Amino acid sequence: MKQIYKGTVEGNVIRLESPIKLPQGTSVLVSFSTIYQEKQDTIQQRQLHLLETGFHLGKKLYTHREDLYDRKAD
Repeated sequence: MKQIYKGTVEGNVIRLESPIKLPQGTSVLVSFSTIYQEKQDTIQQRQLHLLETGFHLGKKLYTHREDLYDRKAD
């Protein structure tokens, strides 16, 4: 089972942001991936852009709920 947790290194200890849902004594394999702030900012901007532009599902693209109401009134 693969689970991803985010945490912060403090000396020789990793403080996780959320609790681990595994029984005591479970053996695990830990892999580290550094999150660079610039990369995180790029990801955040990309996701915000997707939220603002909406998703193209093959039909007319509605980015605001009001657009749906306008369509219903026609």
